[in-house]
Amino acid sequence: MISRSTVIGGLVVVELAIAGAALGVFATPIVAPPLFWHPMAPVAADAGPLLNKSFIAGPAPHVVVSVPGIPVTVEAGTSPTVQVTETLVRRGWVIGTPSRLDAEQTPDGVRIHNLDVGQLNVLLLGSIDHSLRVTVPPGARVELATEDAITVRGLRAKLVAHTRDGRVNVTDQQGDVDVATDSGRIYLTDVQGTAIDAVSHDGRIYLARVGADRLAVHSDSGRIIGTGVRAADGGITTADGRIEVSFTASSDATASVRSHDGRITVTGFPFTSDGEERGTARFGEGRGHFEVSTGDGHVTITQGANG
Repeated sequence: MISRSTVIGGLVVVELAIAGAALGVFATPIVAPPLFWHPMAPVAADAGPLLNKSFIAGPAPHVVVSVPGIPVTVEAGTSPTVQVTETLVRRGWVIGTPSRLDAEQTPDGVRIHNLDVGQLNVLLLGSIDHSLRVTVPPGARVELATEDAITVRGLRAKLVAHTRDGRVNVTDQQGDVDVATDSGRIYLTDVQGTAIDAVSHDGRIYLARVGADRLAVHSDSGRIIGTGVRAADGGITTADGRIEVSFTASSDATASVRSHDGRITVTGFPFTSDGEERGTARFGEGRGHFEVSTGDGHVTITQGANG
């Protein structure tokens, strides 16, 4: 993933070139001082001491992460310790200071937050990589909010992870899940819980071996692709995009299937058509209530492996 800083750097280079050409046409050429570039030796940006703290927090701490626009990775460790590590690397010419982060012990766990919001000037020729990694006990209850990418692995308790602008990637999760992104894709892999909520306002959603008593997956704009999904109550819906899902034989729901502008294909499950745009499928005994629908696209439902 290309950082926003790198993109800005590229735009600045283009703008400088255009400005230089204009000066050459309308005025006497100006000799600019050379720009110094050191791509082979990454240099830590000036931001004060980087965050590197460890807390003895017990087997099931409440970990709250609320930081500005930087990628965050949370992964399960093997001890009752919360380890917080910040990484900051600068390449090329970067002017300004990034946000400063801090972590502190709370009565029920650990809180990680920003002390201030940094200022990186638009004049930037290079890139800056700023990220946060948090290692927690598997039983930690994690609440996470940022404006960039989120990666979570190996938790055994409830996860809440929301981002304004970035992908969400959750793997090997056993516990309830509430994930959302305003602009980005969502990947759920090997996720099982009582309740799973996944919402992307502008991005695709991918499910692999995902199951819950209540599964609610929605994209305002983007396709939804799933393999090995266990359904009972809830739904998989998108306002704009196709849906392709294989449900496990252990699914147990009566599913309302709709496509406002596309065809419906159901194989491996009993299906009753109510016309070209809607019908009803039965998974297992059909005890739950489920919905599979799209406002614009095809719907393809198949039976996958048991799970």
